[in-house]
Formats: sequence, C-alpha cells, structure tokens
Amino acid sequence: MHVYHTPKAKKSAAPAATVPPPLHATIIPQKDDWHGFLIHAGAAVAAIVAVIVLSQGALREGAPSLLAELIPNNATVTPSGTLMNRSVEIGLEHTKPVTLTLSFTTNGSKGVADIRHDALETVYVSLPSSWIRREVGGVPLAAVTADPPSLGFTRWSLPSGAVVSFDVTPPSTILLHNPSGIPAEVELTRVDLAKNSVERDIILVQEGSTLLW
Repeated sequence: MHVYHTPKAKKSAAPAATVPPPLHATIIPQKDDWHGFLIHAGAAVAAIVAVIVLSQGALREGAPSLLAELIPNNATVTPSGTLMNRSVEIGLEHTKPVTLTLSFTTNGSKGVADIRHDALETVYVSLPSSWIRREVGGVPLAAVTADPPSLGFTRWSLPSGAVVSFDVTPPSTILLHNPSGIPAEVELTRVDLAKNSVERDIILVQEGSTLLW
C-alpha cells in the first residue's frame, strides 16, 4: 500500500452546504476531420463493448463546484477496429471531507468499476458517458440519478450509502479533479483477473487534480 499526500492548502471558511452546479466541459477543437472520425468511431465501439459486457454479466467466464473544464478523453481505434485503452478523467463534487472508494476489476478488454463514499451527504461524480451503470446497492435504484450526458461526461448523484457499479473499458490512466479545496481520500483497488494481480493504494487529494494511476 502506498500513501500519497498532496500539500495542504490554507484553511478557508467552510462553504455553504448547497447543491453544486452541473458540470460544464469545454470542447477541445480537433486537429482535422480524421481525428474527429476516430473519436466518434471509438465512442461507438465503446458502446458495443459495454453492451457485450452487460449481457455476459460477470467478468469471469461462467460467472461544491466542479472544475470548470474536463477534457473529453481521447479514444484510439486500431486498423482492425479494436478500441485501445484510454485516459479517463473523473470530477468529484462534495462539501465535506470524504473518502471515495474506487474498485476496478478487469479481464482483458472488459472491466467493472465500483464506486462508493462515506460522506453523510450526496456526492456528485462526473464520469465518462461511455460507462454504463449495471447495479446499484445500499439505496433504492431511483435514488441514484444522472444528468443528461454532455460533451462526453455524465454527472451522477451518489447519496449516502450508495454503491454503484459500471461496465467500463479498462482505462490506461485516471485523472481525478477535486477543485473544492476540501480533502478527499481515494481508496483505490485494481484487480486484474488476466494477470491474477491485486493492487491497492490510498491517495489524499487536497485540491486540484491528481493522477490516480
């Protein structure tokens, strides 16, 4: 287990407990039409992969304001049409210190992400729109809601006690944005079934953006 600590920021007055505004993202202009074609092709392939994973069930065979900008992740498609691993960005909105638990279980090109937190409030997490919700635990299904997708991201509300899992394409990197200045501890678990490996890390994010891996 490795523990990373970001520098402590100066304490400021606690913000009012208001519901954070919706996420806004900025579109990064594409260099050319071919690059744009790859982005759209990658999104289509990601949707197909998510449907396949959802139909198979288990991975094992037989079994207070968010950062103003999140850069949509870039997808790369090989000549054979295979979607390569992507960089992923996640936005976190909260008004009190929180421990966010992220667990990723992967098996080749398939993946499942489980997300929960320990805050006694609703926490908002902005995730790639290609991540497909598969299960909700701890709270009624209707308690976990999502804003309409915008510019490649979906903003999910996670009430206290909720555990939500998503079908995902295993990312190559994950960048977490926590612009509130309120501490967030990330408990990260990565399980690779293909390699029979388990990695665990605890990462403290005080403010700004932190690369989780």
